[in-house]
Amino acid sequence: MSYSRDFKYAIGWNRFSLDVVGAWPRRHAGIFHRERSLLSALGILVLIFLPQSISVIVHWENMDAVIECLSVNCPVFLALAKLLFFRYRRKEIRMCIDFMSDQWTISRASEEREVMMSAARTSRLISIGSGVITNALFMAFIFYQLYVGTEIKKLDPTQSVALLYPGWVPFDTRKIEYFIPMWIAQCITTFLSMTIYAVFDCMISTIILHICGQLSVLKLALSGIADSEDPRHPEKFNEKLAVIVKHHEQLNGLVAVIENSFNSILLPQMLVCTMTFCFQGFAVFTNLLDPNAGKISFFQMAFPITFVFYTVLHLFIYCYVGDELLMKSSSLSYSAYQSQWYNLSALEARSLLVVGFQSFRPLQITAGKFCPFSRNLFIKVLKTSMGYLSMLLTVKQRMSN
Repeated sequence: MSYSRDFKYAIGWNRFSLDVVGAWPRRHAGIFHRERSLLSALGILVLIFLPQSISVIVHWENMDAVIECLSVNCPVFLALAKLLFFRYRRKEIRMCIDFMSDQWTISRASEEREVMMSAARTSRLISIGSGVITNALFMAFIFYQLYVGTEIKKLDPTQSVALLYPGWVPFDTRKIEYFIPMWIAQCITTFLSMTIYAVFDCMISTIILHICGQLSVLKLALSGIADSEDPRHPEKFNEKLAVIVKHHEQLNGLVAVIENSFNSILLPQMLVCTMTFCFQGFAVFTNLLDPNAGKISFFQMAFPITFVFYTVLHLFIYCYVGDELLMKSSSLSYSAYQSQWYNLSALEARSLLVVGFQSFRPLQITAGKFCPFSRNLFIKVLKTSMGYLSMLLTVKQRMSN
C-alpha cells in the first residue's frame, strides 16, 4: 500500500523500527515476516530472560546480585510482552494505521493541515529522540559489560570473560566455540529488546498525538461552523455538523480500541519504571556510598543513569500524550461557544449541544483501567520510586551493620 508523504513523515521512523523486529503489520506479508516477531521473542526469552531468571534463584541470598538481575529482567520481560502484544493486536494496529493514512489523504485548509503537521512533528521528535537514546543505552550497556569483564580479568587473570548476561546456561561458555556465538546472540537480542521496548511506546504515542491533532481540527471546524451561515439553506449547517459528529465518533472509537487493547500492558509499564528507578538508583548509590568500592569509573555510572533516563522517559511520553488527549478532548465542547452560534436558529443552536455532551467525559488512556496517564501521575510515580529507593538503601545499611 502506498502512503502519502506527510504520513510517511509522521510514522516513518516507527515503521522502520517495527520492521527491524518484524512487528510492522503488513497486509500481504510472507511467512518469514509474519513469524519474525516470534523468532525475536524466542531469542529474547531463551538468551536473556530465562538465564537471568535462573540467576535470581541461584543468587537469592545475595541482595545486590538479585537486584542487578531484576533491574535487567523486568524491562526485558516487558519488552517481550510488548512484542507479543503487537503480534496479537495486529488487526487493531492496522486499523489505526489505515485511519491515520486516510486522514492524510483528505484535502484540507492550510490551518487544519498545519495543526496536523504540528502533531506529526512532535511524534516524529519523540520517535527519533527515543531511537537515539535507545542506541546510546545499547552502546553504554556493551561498553559497561566489557569494562566490568576487563576489570575482573585484571584482578584475577584466571577468570574467563563473562557473557553479557552472566546467567545459567546448559553448556560451558568458557569454550571459545560456545562463547563467541552466545555473546553475539546476546548482543543482537539485547538490541531487539531495547528497540521493541521503545518503538511500542513511540507507536502508541504517535497514534494518540494524531488523534489529538484530529481533535484540534474538529475544534477549528466547530468554531467556524456558523460563519457565513445562510438562513435560507439550513441543510448546509446540518451537513457540516453531521461530518463533525461522525468524525468525533470515529476518534472516540479509535481511543476505545487503543484503551481496550493495550491498557493491560501499560500497567506493567508503570510498575517496571518504578522498579527500574529503584534498582538502578540502588546500584548507583551503593557504588557511591561503598567505602570499599574505590574509584568510581565513568562506565559504572553511565549505564545505570542512561538506563533510568530511558525508562523514565518512556513513562513520561505516556503521561504527556495522555495529558494532551485529555485536554484536547475536554476542550472540544468550548469550541461551539467560540462560533457565531447566535446567528443560528434555536433548533440549530441546540444541535451543537450534541458535540458538547460527548465532550463532557474526556478521552483518556489508563494503566490497567486503574489510573489515567497524566503529568500528575508521572510526579506520583517518581515520588513513590524515591520512597522505595530509600527503603532499599535502609535495608542494605541494616544488613551491612
